[in-house]
Amino acid sequence: MFNRALIFVQTWGLALLIALTVSAFGLATSEAARGDAALSTWEAMLQVAMSNADDATGWAGYMHLLVKLTIAWAGVKVYMATAGLKWDTFSARWLVKSHVVIVAGRDEDVAPGASEQPDKRDLALELALAIAPREDVVLALPEIDEGQRSRLWEAGVRVIADRLPTAQLLEATGAARARMLIAMRDDYSQNIALTHAAVSPATSNTRLEVKCLIEPLSVRREFRIEEYFDEPARPQIRVFSEPELIARRLAHAFPPDAPVAGSDSEGVHVVIVGLGSVGQSILVQLARQGHYRSGKKPKVTVVDRSVGDRWREAREAYPALERWLQVEKEEARFEAVGMDQIKKWLTDERPVTVAYVCTRDEIVNLRIARLLIEGTKGQTRPDRPVAAKVVALDPAGGCVLADFAAHGGHEGRFHLFSLVRSSEGFLTEMDDTRARQFHEDYCRSDDERVRTEPGYQGADANMAWSVLPETLRNANRMTADHFDVKMRAIGCRIVPRDQAAGEHATLTPGEIEVLSIMEHNRWWADRSLDGWTLGNPRNNDLKIHPNMVPYEALSEADKQKDRNNVQNMVKVLSQEGMVIVRDTAA
Repeated sequence: MFNRALIFVQTWGLALLIALTVSAFGLATSEAARGDAALSTWEAMLQVAMSNADDATGWAGYMHLLVKLTIAWAGVKVYMATAGLKWDTFSARWLVKSHVVIVAGRDEDVAPGASEQPDKRDLALELALAIAPREDVVLALPEIDEGQRSRLWEAGVRVIADRLPTAQLLEATGAARARMLIAMRDDYSQNIALTHAAVSPATSNTRLEVKCLIEPLSVRREFRIEEYFDEPARPQIRVFSEPELIARRLAHAFPPDAPVAGSDSEGVHVVIVGLGSVGQSILVQLARQGHYRSGKKPKVTVVDRSVGDRWREAREAYPALERWLQVEKEEARFEAVGMDQIKKWLTDERPVTVAYVCTRDEIVNLRIARLLIEGTKGQTRPDRPVAAKVVALDPAGGCVLADFAAHGGHEGRFHLFSLVRSSEGFLTEMDDTRARQFHEDYCRSDDERVRTEPGYQGADANMAWSVLPETLRNANRMTADHFDVKMRAIGCRIVPRDQAAGEHATLTPGEIEVLSIMEHNRWWADRSLDGWTLGNPRNNDLKIHPNMVPYEALSEADKQKDRNNVQNMVKVLSQEGMVIVRDTAA
């Protein structure tokens, strides 16, 4: 409330001072004219305007005072901003609780060029604005301009000028009473340090959830939470990557398999425009999740002005990408892409099912998306009545794409994706409920084997979620993500039991076999992307497994394990109040 009052004064104060000054000048002129009947109105105005401020009396004196205040307005604005920031610091330190703390930006102690990642300040600012209507938010940035500060204050966000050592920063943001802390500085090592301090017993907040940003892709792949944090602290921590979140949510909201999910012969074809961190993360997501009923690898056409270099970056981070994707690379300046190239992509022997336009420039995204939309006109076929979706990434701080989505003549073929416009998705994307359910069911099944099979010692992964290595947590997340893909493959979907109309679907043996093959391929790809290779006997330390072969090469016992896994997934979801229904639109 205090800061909003300051914003009101800052916004309307100058106009008010000018209005009062003009009013005082008019009253002083009237006063001078009444005091000397020989003066004309113009002479009275000139007399007041040229009067000496030290000798002026009456309304002329008030006018001179208001002129001085108007001239001093710049200093007043600086003072009010300082007062507001001091109030935010006091309020965050002592008054708020159960709030969300966001720490972002590049620390001044980091040498220039030490971090190759894009500045996260715009994302942090937009995220704070999106969360603020529902929760108290404290945002810590190294620096912030007046316009940004005003937007934040109007939304009720408390702003901390972050030039503090880590311990003092946590105290200043009220981390000891916060519900969540999102560490998203540009340098991942600083996020690790901040997370360490936040979950330390010295902070005395065991309820605090900490979201720790780890980028770039190569670092994220090798990151092991157990190598940085002690076991008691790990349940409070969730590691995330902005591009990884975007890729997961894109695949969920705009699935590339939707037009061909139930086909035994047609494959997925994805166009990715922009092979930066987001484009590379989409590639990895497709390799992990692109295991469909047809058995065909996803075909991916990637377009970038430095496509060779960007592809090498992705392949160095994930050498197994080529095993699971059919990638065609086109090097082109985005500004030079024309309709001929667009039509070439869209008339490929495997029709495009979705196009993700994900450069960091919203104007480039707008232009390419418009060309793609124009190219998809008339693309429909009798066996595929829906044209390919065109999805554009909306960078933080952008507005052009949002306007086109709302008012452009795209006839519903254009879809906008923004990580922060639905901030709830940013936070709930890190909700591991379904993944934990699958893991806990796995542990119960393994415990049963220990009880019933003499000599069986139990699986290495049979441990509480809170101490499960991050790689195994991710494996469960991928299992959970792929369940929707499986359901589309058999014309089904999962819904809450109280929303299910008609009879619940019972999977046939044939459907279970289809899903078992898909699950095995997904598991195989996930393991190979994590560095596992084929070999016998199994060796967890060396990442060797004998089952990294096609489904038909498995023993019957191992095939049955995949069938059991699928049935267990259905059982777990049923226990949580979810049911499978036939999709009448399929």
